[in-house]
Amino acid sequence: MPGVCVFEPGPLEAFCRDVLKAMGAGAEVAEEVAAHLITANLSGHDSHGAMRLMQYVSQADSGDIVPSARPELIHESGAVFVADAHRGFGHFATAFAIDHAVEVARRHGVGAGAVRHATHIGRLGHYTERAAAKGFASMVTVGVAGPGIGMVVPFGGAERFLGTNPWSLGVPARGRPPLIFDAATSAVAEGKVRVARSKGAQVPAGALVDAAGKPTTDPAALYDGGGLLPVGGWAGHKGYGLSLASALLGGLAMIGDAEPTMAGASGLPAAPGRTAGVFLVAIDPAHFGDPGAYLDMVTSTMDAVKEVRPREGVEQVLVPGEPEVRSREARAKDGVAIPEQTRAELAEIASRFGVTLPECRPS
Repeated sequence: MPGVCVFEPGPLEAFCRDVLKAMGAGAEVAEEVAAHLITANLSGHDSHGAMRLMQYVSQADSGDIVPSARPELIHESGAVFVADAHRGFGHFATAFAIDHAVEVARRHGVGAGAVRHATHIGRLGHYTERAAAKGFASMVTVGVAGPGIGMVVPFGGAERFLGTNPWSLGVPARGRPPLIFDAATSAVAEGKVRVARSKGAQVPAGALVDAAGKPTTDPAALYDGGGLLPVGGWAGHKGYGLSLASALLGGLAMIGDAEPTMAGASGLPAAPGRTAGVFLVAIDPAHFGDPGAYLDMVTSTMDAVKEVRPREGVEQVLVPGEPEVRSREARAKDGVAIPEQTRAELAEIASRFGVTLPECRPS
């Protein structure tokens, strides 16, 4: 494949970790964020992988990210809590929050939390996988909304108002990978457009409008004042509704917040009509009855759906999350393919921070 360089996952993760430390992140934070990025690459979601380092360096330069910051639990009442990321890396803050939600759910059956001042939190499926590995069902969403925020136009609108506002749900199973649903509420995630631009490719029709509000397949149009459309096409009201709900639930984190900026929205000032935050829930099946019986039911249902007769051209019906599992198995052997443009940008970061970019091989 021309213009693509293949890295071994281990050395690439070590590179990301060293860059994050050089930016000012503590060892624990750098380890968590680097592992998150490379797991995203291995899972087939390059839009949330090592290429994000360029964004984080830029945001650290502007003050939108504080690499040394760590999350703090600032409020807890029964089964609910609020954490403040203090504009640190959102990956670490959200991992902290989902782990705390699991511990709260052990006591109460359900643990619900909101995270304020979180920067980009990466691939949401990472957190629902984390909860499922401990036997917990979970939901995670992160959203922003308001004038001058995000890259998504509301259904029927012609200008930006929403983030891509993804949702992820995870359900543990016995003896097989969990169900992990993870999707943006835009027709395509912004990171996918970024990948297409770096490859010189087009995006699917129905995903973008240009600055004039006209349909386009040119990924560059998004970064020239255009916008993403909500998922659903002619039924885009569905994606729009989920997107706005994501932002409003995330807004629970803003109650009583005296800080004047919305770190999750590129440092824009808080103002009427604007909201941003992370919202997550962990659920302990043991509080509903026999957790083993529940896992058996989930597994048998997953097994049954995989026996559904596939339509022509499809080999087998897959459970949500299964493509990522298969991708991790393949890429762990074959390596992580990075577009040449991205490799060159990583090389610039390596030079700036005095970190060695590992060798890669042509695809």
